[in-house]
Amino acid sequence: MKKLLIFDLDGTLADTLPSITRAINLASEKLGYPQHSCEEVRGAIGNGARNLVRRLMPESDATNEEKVDRFLKTYEDMYDTTYMEANKCYDGMSEAIRELHKRGYGIAVLSNKQDAYVKPIAAQLIPSDILAYAAGQRKEYPKKPDPTVPLMIAGELGVAPENTAFIGDSDVDIITGKNAGMFTVGCDWGYRGRAELESVGADRVISHPTELLEIFK
Repeated sequence: MKKLLIFDLDGTLADTLPSITRAINLASEKLGYPQHSCEEVRGAIGNGARNLVRRLMPESDATNEEKVDRFLKTYEDMYDTTYMEANKCYDGMSEAIRELHKRGYGIAVLSNKQDAYVKPIAAQLIPSDILAYAAGQRKEYPKKPDPTVPLMIAGELGVAPENTAFIGDSDVDIITGKNAGMFTVGCDWGYRGRAELESVGADRVISHPTELLEIFK
């Protein structure tokens, strides 16, 4: 019996891609780098902000850590002005989460996005009486797919890993859940697609948030 559902944020709960892309392009413009399409940014998301900016830099600069630091800092400055634009969940997700909460499931959020952004975005998307925990990337903890933080969340909420599900849109999310000994659900509406989710062995792959209500009864 699953008791806790841990959701990824970007591409799972909400489409944060436009706000990320706008911040990347504002930073790129400031530093004289090329502009990027949403699709290019989509392909770079998934392993934290440092890897995001590195993948979008010109190859000649991507191995220079000082230049990566500069782009990351500039991106974060720009994202400070855009991140709260992600102010609604994917269609059907808010309703599904409310119903799952009514059924007795704990609801948590874990992202590789910086913690300072995850908490306010999650609070904007999920009512405080429903959201049990929200966490993002912090320097003192390893990021997904390391199982440390999802196991910590489950422990703090008093739920065993085998009674927890990890729900996300990428291979990183599925591997995270598996590393933590949790049931995994892949969301094919996100940034990676069904083939990637199936290739890493997601326990279930769904195409709409309402399918969560069929899995978690």
